Amino acid sequence: MGAAFVFFLLSFLLGIVMGSNDAGNILGPTVANGVFKQRKALIVSSIFVIAGAMLGGLPGMRVASSLVKTSIAEAIIINLSVISVTIYFLLNKLPISMTQVIVGANVGIGIVTKELDPKILLGIVFAWFLTPVISYTVSFAFFKTFSIIFKRIKNLQSRNILLMIMLWGFTIYGSYSLGANNAGKITGILYNKGINVYFLLFFSGITLALGIFLFGKRTIYTVGKELIPLDSFSSMVCIFSSSFSIWFFSQFGLPVSSAHAIVGSILGSGTARGTKIVNKNIFQKIVFSWIEAPILSGLFSALLLLIYRLLW
Repeated sequence: MGAAFVFFLLSFLLGIVMGSNDAGNILGPTVANGVFKQRKALIVSSIFVIAGAMLGGLPGMRVASSLVKTSIAEAIIINLSVISVTIYFLLNKLPISMTQVIVGANVGIGIVTKELDPKILLGIVFAWFLTPVISYTVSFAFFKTFSIIFKRIKNLQSRNILLMIMLWGFTIYGSYSLGANNAGKITGILYNKGINVYFLLFFSGITLALGIFLFGKRTIYTVGKELIPLDSFSSMVCIFSSSFSIWFFSQFGLPVSSAHAIVGSILGSGTARGTKIVNKNIFQKIVFSWIEAPILSGLFSALLLLIYRLLW
């Protein structure tokens, strides 16, 4: 009972940190560029991330529980590793993909215990590479197509109303997709261990929502503004294409990174309108973190497990 309490406490912290970290990937394009008011966007996103976890999170729970077979103690070590590596990155003001940190920590444990499913891992890694590619492609095509449609709407007021409706619709869609894809990362390890699955999904959704609402404003302005400046139309394109990528892989339960999705969509939109990356240092830091973070979390979780076995 005590070990389960520790796991849920760490999962609670993990969900909050994840919600805070991922908020910028959904809300950055609109809030950072002045399209939406920050508080209203945070409230709406918090509500629909819970809906996404409850209604779309089950496939991710199944995959998370199948990647590595763990005990409660090993699950606690995974969460400790994820939180520690994430804090290290945040303190050093480095961008981070928490999806890769979580999977990396699982792999570290799985290698030590020899309980890792290589087929599932291969599918996850393949999805990681596909995520920015799909986001880029959809963003580029969507921008080109809808820019033609919007230019045909001569009435400026009608155009702005349609744009705002689509922006809110895609923001809701993105928040829902985020909840669906992230739920399994937080409590999926406990799937099929005698705990009600809908409690696990709700728990994941609530923690994500708290992270978005309480701390999301801290991450909104990095990806949303410093990589490539976006106007309202480009923001709409980016939110839709990144949301679609996250939602698509959620249908298969594959945990992908919203950071991969939003960066791919921003670059696709930028290419479509002929805009280059304005801050290459930020871009290089983001790409570097995608490689470094899972390696560090994997090594750290394996080390913690070895220490735990020596002591207990």
